[in-house]
Amino acid sequence: MSAKIITIAIEKGGTGKTVTASNLAYLMGDEGKKVLCVDTDPQGNLTKALSGGLSITSDEFYGKALYNLFDGFLYHSKTRDFIMETQYENVDMIPCDAQTPRINKRIELLIGDAERLKDGDPRKVSGMGDFLYYFLNQVRDEYDYILIDTQPTRDSLLLSNAIYAADYILIPAGCEDNSEESAFRLYYECNKMKQSSTSHLMGAGVLLVNVDKSAATDKKIQEHFKEELGTSLFSVAIPTSKTVKTSISRFLPVCYMAKTQPVAKAYVKAYEELKKRLEVK
Repeated sequence: MSAKIITIAIEKGGTGKTVTASNLAYLMGDEGKKVLCVDTDPQGNLTKALSGGLSITSDEFYGKALYNLFDGFLYHSKTRDFIMETQYENVDMIPCDAQTPRINKRIELLIGDAERLKDGDPRKVSGMGDFLYYFLNQVRDEYDYILIDTQPTRDSLLLSNAIYAADYILIPAGCEDNSEESAFRLYYECNKMKQSSTSHLMGAGVLLVNVDKSAATDKKIQEHFKEELGTSLFSVAIPTSKTVKTSISRFLPVCYMAKTQPVAKAYVKAYEELKKRLEVK
């Protein structure tokens, strides 16, 4: 077993990154796959979604979250020590806590020390984007999938770490101009990464979410995505649904809470398509 690492990212906020991450994690675990979720978004929405709504300031996460893993880098911190079980079978997580925003500054300080380590030391990372990849490799053989949820931004060392660590970048995009622009920008950046001799990225794909099939504007933007991306656009689109808002408020994946709803069925199809893409790459 060697996990496929999937980073869910787009700089535009409100495109369903966390909803997509939590539902994919649930579907993977429900299928019997071992899943590790990593919450790199300082808002901590994935942490709350997988813990039944616990606040990121909860004592449950104190000293046991992603920042603490990074902070112990030079002291050989072990990734396994920062992994928690969630309320879903086969799904674990490395949670976010209130200190997550400090990771960016911590990386800036750590890189100098890491570069001075002796050759052969596994902690001798070559750049500021390598730290998360180093930590995830410690437990990669224990999981089938590792899902990384990210924050809506362009300028973050933690986001760079999440993208560099990925085998596949999943880009959830809404049917509106700003989301479209952000999705295309990240998609083309990923294509450039693939051409690098040091990159292990296998591919990137765009999943349209919150799509109103009856809206003329949504149809037009969908067509533009297809023209621009071809087969890199997922064939399934996630429809808009009030059920998603309810699931978020209850801190439950919609695929768990309302399995028969069209939005849940769409996520099932998206997961099936993702598996095929990961097999081909």
